[in-house]
Amino acid sequence: MARSELFVRQQAGGVYTVANESVTTGNIFFVDSGSSTGGTSSGYGNNPDAPFTTIDSAINQCTANQGDIIYVMPGHSETLTGASAITCDVAGVTIKGIGRGTDRPTLLLDGASSVTITITAANVRWENVVFSAGHADIVVAIDISATNAEFDNCEWKQNVAAENFLRCLRTSASANACDGLSVTNSVITDVDTACVNFISIREDIDLMVINNNFIELGVQDSNAVIGVASGKDVTSVRILDNVIYRLNTAGDLLIDSDTTANSGVIAGNRIGHADTASEVLIDADGVRQFDNLGTATNTASGYVLPAIDS
Repeated sequence: MARSELFVRQQAGGVYTVANESVTTGNIFFVDSGSSTGGTSSGYGNNPDAPFTTIDSAINQCTANQGDIIYVMPGHSETLTGASAITCDVAGVTIKGIGRGTDRPTLLLDGASSVTITITAANVRWENVVFSAGHADIVVAIDISATNAEFDNCEWKQNVAAENFLRCLRTSASANACDGLSVTNSVITDVDTACVNFISIREDIDLMVINNNFIELGVQDSNAVIGVASGKDVTSVRILDNVIYRLNTAGDLLIDSDTTANSGVIAGNRIGHADTASEVLIDADGVRQFDNLGTATNTASGYVLPAIDS
């Protein structure tokens, strides 16, 4: 019962209830791969002493749009193989990792370059979970085809050298299917030079938020950290206060959109890079830009790009 007291209290007859009712009105489930008393079938997961052992089995027991929370315990680990190795197909679910540093729950995507996590239901939120590349040139870590997918305090990284994601996130090829995508307070270190984008936007998207992240990428020269497909608009976007270290040189460094119907604000970003010829931090006509700094010189501080309006 030691860990259970963090989240639940036991009533007469062995029934567990939420100790802090203000957290959610939905169900709470627990996931712990290290448990010797856990399982994947219905009946597990209601308290951390008999948890689910996989995240996907917990998702399968959730109810849409009632605010269900899945707590993933410290030290939890899963090795995922195959397409849709985890499918987030229940709307309104929060997957919340517990722990700090190396105690954070870690998902190792392995087995083939086609391994993915998919988000097909709206309003799914991931918190404090590490997504680790365990295979070379994984095409996409997380494929998204639903609105308001959120990631907060998460991490994408390479397991070892030459095991990498080509894209950490990719949106649907249907217009506005992924509106409200949000990545905040996260760390991305995918330094292999085969990297295509951190986020690949395949269709029009509205209300995207990319704020307060540390991003270190070996993005291919011709690509941006956030790549937008030709002819597609990014509207009411907020890309704020990210710190970015790009290992490669040429290309539009932060975001690349070839339309003029974009809108929103891109501000306060700091980008260190290696493009000494034609620095273009932002190519997204229609957005407003404030206080974005860039430099290709190791010993110099960044300067405003594009130039301050006079």
